[in-house]
Amino acid sequence: MRITKAENNSINNLLYIMTKNATITTWVVIILVIIVVGGIWWYYAANNNTNNNGTTNNQTQTQSSAKSITTFSFQQLNPQVSGAIDQSAHTISVTVPKDTNVTQLTPTISTSDYATVSPLSGVVQDFTNPVTYTVRAQDGSTQNYTVTVTKAAQ
Repeated sequence: MRITKAENNSINNLLYIMTKNATITTWVVIILVIIVVGGIWWYYAANNNTNNNGTTNNQTQTQSSAKSITTFSFQQLNPQVSGAIDQSAHTISVTVPKDTNVTQLTPTISTSDYATVSPLSGVVQDFTNPVTYTVRAQDGSTQNYTVTVTKAAQ
């Protein structure tokens, strides 16, 4: 078949060329469809919290509300001194040796899992007066603890 210049743009000639090369065209189209469908599925799965079988997972993770100081100590003192924690009153009482400089004490503090404390553990504090520590739970709720340091009589 001879195609003249006038016939070059006709639909029939285009269809003839496509059917003649149907194998290559078909595979190109199939590959493009696979890429597009796979990309759409990946985007949907990544942005819609779906599980492995394609159904939507509507469960939300509950954040912890635990906000306790579990240990409070002055490890630089010899011997190390630990505080008595009253969880119901949210107070901590620490008795240190009588010659301790309470203006430069560095507490080591542990909290419940996923909670944070401010001021931070390991930061030097002046305990001449009671110091308030704020514990923040994972869910954002807070609890204050008042730490009182007393020098021993002897």
